[in-house]
Amino acid sequence: MESVHLFFHRQQLKGKGTAKGLLVTDRSVSPILLTQRDKAEKTSYEISWEKALLGESILFLNAEPDDPSLMRRRLAYCFFDEIGIPAPAVSYIFLTINGEPEGIYLNIKNRQLAGKTGYRVKAADPRVPLSVFKHESSPFLHDFFTLIHTAEDAEIAECIKMYLDVKSFFLWLIGNACTNQGFYYTFCVNDSGRLYVTPLETRALAIPVTFDEDPLLTKGRSLASKLLSIPAFRSQYHTLMKNVLNRSFTIERLSPIISKWHLDICQRSLEDPFIKKSPFHFEKEQANILREIEERQDFLQAHLARL
Repeated sequence: MESVHLFFHRQQLKGKGTAKGLLVTDRSVSPILLTQRDKAEKTSYEISWEKALLGESILFLNAEPDDPSLMRRRLAYCFFDEIGIPAPAVSYIFLTINGEPEGIYLNIKNRQLAGKTGYRVKAADPRVPLSVFKHESSPFLHDFFTLIHTAEDAEIAECIKMYLDVKSFFLWLIGNACTNQGFYYTFCVNDSGRLYVTPLETRALAIPVTFDEDPLLTKGRSLASKLLSIPAFRSQYHTLMKNVLNRSFTIERLSPIISKWHLDICQRSLEDPFIKKSPFHFEKEQANILREIEERQDFLQAHLARL
């Protein structure tokens, strides 16, 4: 686990919410601007600098105050990558501030996405409510959502692939259905000139949301429900979901990843002043996550049978 050191005036951060400082790693020393992302005791941060380190201009240090395992967010982003949806790169770091240990953090970097970002969505509803693009001025996105709002199903089925990578969009929905967390996200344009969706880490921490009343994310006035009202697309979604549940969202696939991270965390957990638990606690959390995956698998399989 890499060690990262921050040096800044805490009073300046408390007063303004931002502070200038230094970020020190084994590879470099960089002047930075530090922004507080929440008010938790173990604070999460956004770090930015003018001259980007290794091509990055912003990184996020997430304390994960609501997740005692320190794994769930990282596992979710890893799972998106596993099923073909570009997601932020995440690693563990051990943070010290002004020479004092602050503990284990998730180090999160949004990937340098190939293609131009089309629209950053300021909501965590993965179904993509139709209202979020109401005031969008981009001609491409305007034409796309005019099609979604006004066209009949037959026209949508014929024309949608001019605008949207439908398979990728369904995999985005499936990733959300499996992980059942909250993500901000952005629409990007791929090499074929079509839109796809990718989760995005932002200064504001996404509020956890659950959709157990709509576990397959097929309802509401949304892009998802529009597409899934068309039988051919519904069938495609069913097939993709079944494949992901049988091949990717499984104990056999995810358990080795979780076990490796568990070892990384346990090696430094006793140095974290905010973790007042024994290594046995993390073993229990590892077992909890595997149980959650198994239960979510069964839950989604049962609903998929009725799709």
